[in-house]
Amino acid sequence: MSESVLLNNDLSKTEFCSLIEQKRDNLYRLAFMYVKNQEDALDIVHEAVYKAYISLGKLKDSTYFNTWITRIVINCSLNHIKKNKRILNFSEFSFGTASKEVNREEIIDLYEAVDNLKDKYKTVIILKYFEDLTINSIAEIMDCPENTVKTYLHKALKLLRIQLKEEDL
Repeated sequence: MSESVLLNNDLSKTEFCSLIEQKRDNLYRLAFMYVKNQEDALDIVHEAVYKAYISLGKLKDSTYFNTWITRIVINCSLNHIKKNKRILNFSEFSFGTASKEVNREEIIDLYEAVDNLKDKYKTVIILKYFEDLTINSIAEIMDCPENTVKTYLHKALKLLRIQLKEEDL
């Protein structure tokens, strides 16, 4: 299949590679937040980049590239989790950059609580607080209205508060 068939929008192969290179660390960090394993996260990023490349022609507007590739990474991460049907353990997460003032056990409890959320709530929390995205960006990535994202975020935070209070007892 020729490059012109694959890239029938305004992104060239070089531009695609450049955009992926710029987003590489963010994509890895996002995948890692879901699977908590370096090798699995790298596999997910590779799979997502491959899927993005072969379906690049479906991207109608290159200004949505970041939203589009983020959605692909999230879907690949969720598919990986479902396929492996294993419980993720946040205690494997590296806390090398964590502040000394923050209790390591509290961080682990928080990550485990996030892990226990339903996929839609987990995704909103990760994108909002770990990837620092706006509600509008999250709505684009999740392909839903902003008010739905706000509802998911509110519900997720409520569930996290309940779960973390129970752990304090």
